[in-house]
Amino acid sequence: MSKPEWFRRSTWSDTDREEFCDRLKRSRGAGSKAQYLRIQAGHLAEAGDHAGAIELLDRMLTEFPEKFQLAMAHAQKAESLAKLSRIEAAIEVYRAALQAEREFPTVRTNAWLDFAQLVVEGQMHALYSEASQILQEFREEGDLKLPALEYRYAAIQASLADARGDKACAAEFARQALVEADKDHSGLRYHPTVGLVGSERDKFESRLRALARS
Repeated sequence: MSKPEWFRRSTWSDTDREEFCDRLKRSRGAGSKAQYLRIQAGHLAEAGDHAGAIELLDRMLTEFPEKFQLAMAHAQKAESLAKLSRIEAAIEVYRAALQAEREFPTVRTNAWLDFAQLVVEGQMHALYSEASQILQEFREEGDLKLPALEYRYAAIQASLADARGDKACAAEFARQALVEADKDHSGLRYHPTVGLVGSERDKFESRLRALARS
């Protein structure tokens, strides 16, 4: 079994950190350094080391704030903060991710959905209006949308509509979410199972069915 690339480690021991920093120092260009830091942070987050991920992302944002990497780095950091239950900090960093996308729209992330879902799941009613505005601003009509993304969007909108007392709108979005959850093909010819809803459906199933019937 081949050894993973030096910037794709799933562990972060003192030796790992030292070896990574040495290789990073020898790599060329701020853009490459930023990318290596962000990719390594992603692998640590996948392995559950969110503190390590945040450490690397903070270094990237401080030392190598390349505009092509900013939105993705902020989005990754916000997700790790949320996993560590640092919700207020996560909200602020999601806002930074969205602002980076406004300033450099070539790069798009799922921060708009992640922000809104965090708000709804945390029942942060004071932020519901902001979440609605963000969904409206960053939703791109006409593009191919994977079922999992469409599902999340509709489920969030159903909850927001229900919170403002618009039962008809909540029911319509809930039905849309359930349609996406039932899809067994992504719409991608060569990747039919990519982006299906999967187990995430279980979190909202009963709530969505109740809203769909209302």
